[in-house]
Order: sequence, then structure tokens, then C-alpha cells
Amino acid sequence: QGGLDKLSEAAVAVAGMEDEIKAMQPELEKSSVEVAEMMVVITADKEKAAVTKAEVEVVEKEANAQRAAAKAISDDAQKDLDEALPALEVAVQCLKKLKLSHVQEVKALANPPAGVK
Repeated sequence: QGGLDKLSEAAVAVAGMEDEIKAMQPELEKSSVEVAEMMVVITADKEKAAVTKAEVEVVEKEANAQRAAAKAISDDAQKDLDEALPALEVAVQCLKKLKLSHVQEVKALANPPAGVK
């Protein structure tokens, strides 16, 4: 008798679960449709993202090339500046030593010597 009671209880439980499943079926179908629609949107977004990523990689490569070229120009300019600064400093020191009498002496020469021409 105990086994039959258990079977009867199980049958009632199964019947209750079947009713729940039937009641939830429209909601499950609705959710399945929504998930399918979201998957379409997600797939389209992934494709757009892949295209954008490829475009960004191209732009990034171009930017890196331009940065390398700019760095080369900057390095070259800095090298030239490093070479010119000592000469500028020497010229400034010479100008500081120059006196008005020196300029007047050169100005007074009507025909400068051959080494000056």
C-alpha cells in the first residue's frame, strides 16, 4: 500500500509539473524569440565591431608610422641644434667682446684688405 501511495503522489506531482510547464510554455516561447532576436543584433554588432577594429588598426599603423617619422625629424633637429649651440655661444661671447671702436675702425676702411673681402 505504501508503494502505491508513493506512486500516486508522484503521479500528482508530475501532473502538477506538467501543468506548470504548459502554463510557462508561452513565456518560454516568448523568451526564445527574444533571445533569437538578440542573437541577430549581437551578431550584427560583432560584425560592425570587427570592421571598426580593422579600420582602427589601419589608422593606428599609419599613426605609428607618422610618429616614427616625426621622431626621426625631431632627433635630427636636436642633433643639429646640439651642434649649433656651441657655435652660437662662441659667437655671443665674441659679440660681447666687440667694442664700438672696432666697428668704427672697420667702417673707416674705404677699401678693406683682401682677407676681409
